[in-house]
Amino acid sequence: MLTIFRGAKIYTMDKENTVFSNADLWVKDGKIIKAGTNTDIPVDATIEDASRLVITPGLIDIHTHVGIWGEIDEHVNDACEYSEPFTPLMDAIDGININHFSFQLARKGGVTTVQTGTGSANPIGGVWSILKTGGSSLEEMLIVERSGLKGALGENPKNVFGQSYNKTPYTRMGVAKIIRNGFQKAMELSSGERDSHMERRTDLSPFIEVLEGKMPLHLHCHRADDIATAIRIAKEFQISLSLEHCTEGHLMLDAIKDCGASVTLGPFMLPSTKYETRNSTPAAPKMFHDAGIPFAIMTDHPFIPIHYLILCAAEAVKYGLDEMAALQSITSEAARLVGIQDRVGSIEAGKDADFVLWSHHPFDSRSTVVATYINGTKAYDGMQR
Repeated sequence: MLTIFRGAKIYTMDKENTVFSNADLWVKDGKIIKAGTNTDIPVDATIEDASRLVITPGLIDIHTHVGIWGEIDEHVNDACEYSEPFTPLMDAIDGININHFSFQLARKGGVTTVQTGTGSANPIGGVWSILKTGGSSLEEMLIVERSGLKGALGENPKNVFGQSYNKTPYTRMGVAKIIRNGFQKAMELSSGERDSHMERRTDLSPFIEVLEGKMPLHLHCHRADDIATAIRIAKEFQISLSLEHCTEGHLMLDAIKDCGASVTLGPFMLPSTKYETRNSTPAAPKMFHDAGIPFAIMTDHPFIPIHYLILCAAEAVKYGLDEMAALQSITSEAARLVGIQDRVGSIEAGKDADFVLWSHHPFDSRSTVVATYINGTKAYDGMQR
């Protein structure tokens, strides 16, 4: 059935960042058919009045623990395997609860796609996944089952294991050594041995996937020296790197630009509960944008609740980031950085019909989510909240 949303202002977030006023969005069978003005309406189409509303693509948060961080308490959740520091076989899909309230919060905030998985207690924690925030089963929701190997540098792993559990790693050097060991052992394998490890799904299999370019290494890093360590490790093993948080990245923009890593910035608006986050600033996105470094903005849910993703981007605008660049960072650019731009992130013909109806421009403090659609189906109705 063809449904046409009539009369909206549409931010397509396509390559030209086209914006249509008093435009129509055509949706059929879970896909976007087209968006534009002066369209001839078929007699059999269902018309939805979207006049005076704003439509954007569904928002995308590529660093969360949605559905896997069951509680706020660090030790009452499924996001970190505390039994040992090296746990590469912890797969997000085995811990995600699709009925957890965080998915409801995401839809309420217009977030239709998330990357989620293990937290940052472990130097090597496990494998992340990318999924829609609505659907009847995990299999239906999944976009990318194995989207990256998650690791962490800095205070988190050394404090959890060195201080709390009194075992390695005690230092930043020890954390880096654990990460390197996995890649070094995988590098030493012959082609046949790699096949065997992949078939048996050993601890080295995720490292082989990263080395072979099947997924990136995501490294939690706040302090500038931790970011530098992450870059060194990526160069040593010639692997794709995503810098997660990158809190002091604005202090070393040239090095980050030169290394070509992906960057996910945030969360902002948090107290500096750790020494290494004292230089956190919502002005960082503007600095990255001015330096020509692509980035996404994230919430790190539950540390900033997922439905406040739009506020995180708006905060960056307050500190000078261009509005369109801010919206890109949680739609089209976020999708591109994790390789799902062929399906989501913009309103274009053939893409999944994931979009949000807003009462005002999404960065307007008065704006509310009128409705969130995933695969063409209304997943949140703001009129019934």
